[in-house]
Amino acid sequence: MNLSIIKRIFISIEGLVLCLLLAITGIYLLRGRDNSPNIWYVEKGLENHWVRILREAEPPELFKEIRVWDGNEIPGGPGFLIATKPRQNRENVTMYYRLSYDLHYEDAIVLALDPWMIFRKQTDPVLTADRLHSGGNGSAGNDGVVLITGKDPASVRAWTARLNENNPFETNLFPDGSQTYSWRDVFFRLMGSETAWVYAPLSTIRHYPHFRKSVLTADPFPEPDTRWHCLQATLLWAVPLGSPKEQEKMKETVAWLKNPQTQTVIADNLEWIPADPYGKPYDPVSLISHRNWLTTPYIYEVNVNQ
Repeated sequence: MNLSIIKRIFISIEGLVLCLLLAITGIYLLRGRDNSPNIWYVEKGLENHWVRILREAEPPELFKEIRVWDGNEIPGGPGFLIATKPRQNRENVTMYYRLSYDLHYEDAIVLALDPWMIFRKQTDPVLTADRLHSGGNGSAGNDGVVLITGKDPASVRAWTARLNENNPFETNLFPDGSQTYSWRDVFFRLMGSETAWVYAPLSTIRHYPHFRKSVLTADPFPEPDTRWHCLQATLLWAVPLGSPKEQEKMKETVAWLKNPQTQTVIADNLEWIPADPYGKPYDPVSLISHRNWLTTPYIYEVNVNQ
């Protein structure tokens, strides 16, 4: 028989075997999804991130589906709720003590966080508490400028929560016109030649496309009293749902969620940092933020509806 014909036969057989294996694998996966009663309930706006995370981090169990959670009633389960605000809270601020040590609060597991830090160029001095409070008309001690994104309510609210101010623009701490600043305006000044600082979430810096952003570094917020040192952050939680018996069956998934490699994938998809101390921060600025998270006794969230 002609050698080329034999080769074609073998190639055809290999192709059929491969197709058969793929079909069997597909049937197995579909059966796994159909037989599993567990559901990922994912906060609205995070569902696409979670699809990518499941694809990249490969959980040990295939859940039935992903459902978008609207932030209202807590689902009954079984499964997990993945959310930044898994509980309704009427307080302006929620405070956690030693969260980076415990890595959970009640029944909720913290997966990743977006911390707020003071960002500056590496060549600029650290923003101290004395320098912060001695400035006026946008200058901090007459040797630099503190920036704020006036157009972003979350940024203004973050600063307000930090210093317990009703209206930060009445303090003359920020430059004239900063009440109308966008993040683009803030970064233009931050990356310029003047000495400047901005209080911002890490994700904003990571998402900033400027090719020179590697010159930026991060510092904790300048506390006048270091005994009360704390860190503001947005936290991503995983809350087990269902009866104790149903939750017991998901213990492998709990271990997967707590795994530092899984949390690294979660953090990188969100442009945050992993909660676990052995998670791998993305870049030097993320590493500094991660170290601050691990050494800060108090973590707090500003509730978005306040």
